[in-house]
Amino acid sequence: MKFSENSDQAADYLRQAVPAMVKYAIVPNPLNYTLWYSYYSKAFPTLNKELDHVIERYGTCPLDVGEALFIQHITQLNKGSEKQLESFHKAFFHIVDNLSVSLDNTAKETTGYSQALMQNLTVLGTHEVDAAMIPVVERLNENANAICLANEEFQGKLVAAQTEISMLKAELEQSKKEANTDSLTGLSNRRVLESIYHQFVEEHGDSDELALIIMDIDKFKLFNDTHGHLLGDQILKFVGQLLRKECKEPLVPVRFGGEEFALLCPRYSLEKSQQLAEKIRVKLSSVAFNNKRTGDKIPPITASFGVTLKKHGDILNNVIERADQALYAAKSAGRNQVVLAN
Repeated sequence: MKFSENSDQAADYLRQAVPAMVKYAIVPNPLNYTLWYSYYSKAFPTLNKELDHVIERYGTCPLDVGEALFIQHITQLNKGSEKQLESFHKAFFHIVDNLSVSLDNTAKETTGYSQALMQNLTVLGTHEVDAAMIPVVERLNENANAICLANEEFQGKLVAAQTEISMLKAELEQSKKEANTDSLTGLSNRRVLESIYHQFVEEHGDSDELALIIMDIDKFKLFNDTHGHLLGDQILKFVGQLLRKECKEPLVPVRFGGEEFALLCPRYSLEKSQQLAEKIRVKLSSVAFNNKRTGDKIPPITASFGVTLKKHGDILNNVIERADQALYAAKSAGRNQVVLAN
């Protein structure tokens, strides 16, 4: 999905799209607005040819055909491509924002045109005209009234479309949040870490330090087997709360999966990252828990930490692998400790 135009261009494309949609009785929903916006932006040449063929055949664009064209030409996603999916989300947010603004401008402009037309006719009616012009003026008046009525009907459709687009924006925001959030702990997930890592590298290269901490709760499988998964989930939630409390911006705490967590630390030195990991380790190991169901006291929960710094030329997998190696070294050395990568 490729839309890079500015607001003026976007408004111009929509001003062309709206009359075409009215002409061909196209349902005014966000998908169709995007489809016809794309048509006039000429972002997808093959789409234009196929849409022309559909209009020639049906005199309109049926809903199922429009949906198929949208999926085929505009989304253009390969299965499993996270990068393409992220690009699609950004582009779709862009088009929806432009639709919202441009529809509002279009509604105001068409209302203004109708009002100006009726005012001109009123002024014309105050002047005498010869007999030959009377039928012309009457037809002009009838046509103007018809235009104003059609405009009022279209205004109603614009209002409905605005409402639908506002709902779509809210749903998109919510779906993006859900897609980027671990449902149990409320932390961001690995996708967010990857996105922020790549953005940081793109903007800063190797000019600023970037550290990664990976932590793993010690003997968590044994804990689950002993105390049950419900209590295990409570421990994971507590770790999520602890990380949110201790890791303010620009730190990015995420749940990697299972009992493994990670902290992306932009502009953090290796020493500063080690101090942060040690602080979290001490706080976690000092908290006492009770099994509310049985009343039993639970030994302190501990975690092991691996810390590394991005090196010149590293890709994210290199950084993760080094942090993992340091984490395994911490486990092998007795757990509940912080180890720096070599």
